[in-house]
Amino acid sequence: MGLEKISIVLVEPRGAGNIGSVARAMKNTGFSDLILINPVEYLVDEAFSMACGAKDLLYRARVFHDLEEALEGYHFIVGTTRRKGRGRYPIYPFPEMVRRILEFSEENRVAILFGREDKGLKNEEIARCGVLTEIPVHEDYPSYNLSHAVLLCCYQLFTSTVSPVASPGRLASIREVEGMYQHLERTLDLLGYREMGLIGPIMKNFRKLFGRTGVMRREVNMIRGICSQIEKRLKASS
Repeated sequence: MGLEKISIVLVEPRGAGNIGSVARAMKNTGFSDLILINPVEYLVDEAFSMACGAKDLLYRARVFHDLEEALEGYHFIVGTTRRKGRGRYPIYPFPEMVRRILEFSEENRVAILFGREDKGLKNEEIARCGVLTEIPVHEDYPSYNLSHAVLLCCYQLFTSTVSPVASPGRLASIREVEGMYQHLERTLDLLGYREMGLIGPIMKNFRKLFGRTGVMRREVNMIRGICSQIEKRLKASS
């Protein structure tokens, strides 16, 4: 049911015990791909003790020093956050994201990002996400332990696999989508939007729009085709 194509990504986790607990939570719910970005030393007794029967996930965890490198080849990036503010909207409750994640993971690689235990994801990391989500929590104490947050997300995805979902098809890769954004920006530049100071806000909204829905390869090709035609007409008329 696509769980093997969903990766759990921990960005700069600071607690070895938390990493071990995440491994156990993943194995409890059928997940197997753990990615660590600049983690603390985690192949230690504390992590092994918390992982219990999931030590194999710790040994197989893929470690990267750069988030962009880690996300190469993924098609849909989900960022978890509890912080609100500029650049952090819209934020969807995780239960609303479950079906979409499962649909996309049928034919696409999906990454779910969890931030640092104390500070969460930085703004530049949030910008890499196609969509943002939060786990519902009581307002009196709106902060989950990292491993608890991972368990809640994995559990909801796992239990939802009993109800089959239809695949929407193959999404464009992150590289293909970035190429589309660059092409859109060049076209807007030719149309004079940079001189009006509007390219930044427009591109920001495009990223939020396409990030929420996911972009198919055929849609990327269609949008880039439209941009190419606009460029040709503009050059012919100049």
